[in-house]
Amino acid sequence: MSAAPGHFCPACGTPLKPFLRYPWHLCKDCRDRAVDGAGRALGFGNEGLSGGFMFRYAEDGADDDGWIPCRAVIALVDLRPVYITEARFGGVVAEPLMDRRLADLDRVHDLRRREKVAKAEPGPGPRGRPFSKG
Repeated sequence: MSAAPGHFCPACGTPLKPFLRYPWHLCKDCRDRAVDGAGRALGFGNEGLSGGFMFRYAEDGADDDGWIPCRAVIALVDLRPVYITEARFGGVVAEPLMDRRLADLDRVHDLRRREKVAKAEPGPGPRGRPFSKG
C-alpha cells in the first residue's frame, strides 16, 4: 500500500503532513493570520488538558479573562472563510469553509461580521439554559 499523497496548505501552498481526518487543514502560519470581519487578529487554544476550544481577540492581550469558550469559529484568512475548531485529541485545526451549510451552529461564533463578540456570562444550567423545575 502506498503512502498517503502529499498535502499542501490551501491558503499558501506550503507542503504539510497529510491528516486523513482533516484533508484540507491549513498550516499553523496561515491559521495564526486568522482575523474577524473587521480585521482584528484572533488567537485560539484548548480550554484544558481534557479538551475544549476557546478563542480571543489578540488586542485583548494575554489576559486569561479574554478567552471565549465555544465549539468553533468561522473566521477569515486572506479574506476567505475558514472553520476553526478543536482537533481530535487536542490542538486546533483550521479548514476552508466550503459552500455548504453547516448542520449544527450551536456554540459556533461567525466572526466574519464586523461586530466584536463579547464573553457571555455563564447561565445557571447546561449551556446557559435555565434548569427546569420539577
